[in-house]
Amino acid sequence: MKSEFSYSNMMDGEKRPAFVIRYIWNKVRTWWKFHILFPWVRYEGFARVMPYTTFGKNMDIQLGRNVQIGRFCEIASPVHIGNNVLIAGHVSFVGRRDHSFEVPGQTMWAGTREKNGTTVVGDDVWIGNHAVILSGVRIGSGAIIAAGSVLTKDVPPCEIWGGNPARKIRDRFPSAEAREKHLASLD
Repeated sequence: MKSEFSYSNMMDGEKRPAFVIRYIWNKVRTWWKFHILFPWVRYEGFARVMPYTTFGKNMDIQLGRNVQIGRFCEIASPVHIGNNVLIAGHVSFVGRRDHSFEVPGQTMWAGTREKNGTTVVGDDVWIGNHAVILSGVRIGSGAIIAAGSVLTKDVPPCEIWGGNPARKIRDRFPSAEAREKHLASLD
């Protein structure tokens, strides 16, 4: 059986003993978060969840292997996150239709909450600082979402998106062959 431990994610100049201590601390913190604080969150393997990140109560939230979620993130809608995903700090996953507002004479406070759908984040995705991801979108494997983006629609695999609302900036790889090779390596 192959161990999940690897030195491949060490910071430049970091010593191995410090890396191992940090790794163990992350395992303990993850156990605490997902067995005590947020027991409804399911995770498959190593997850690094930084302090002050919150998960919506009793929502369908699933994390794959090697998922890092930065400080002060808010997961406030159902989300399924793939493997080898990096989510920077202050990223929010929010409901698209949390409060109805179209009924004349009815306040938003009194409005009904609607189903928002599950957000799906593929494998090898990187989401930058302060991005806002509306519920129900699909982020394809290998995609990158730029810092500060507001994502309102699906992102195809291996594309870089940014802005408000987010739109395609460019392809991640210079050719379709490179893209297909990368996607095949994720399987």
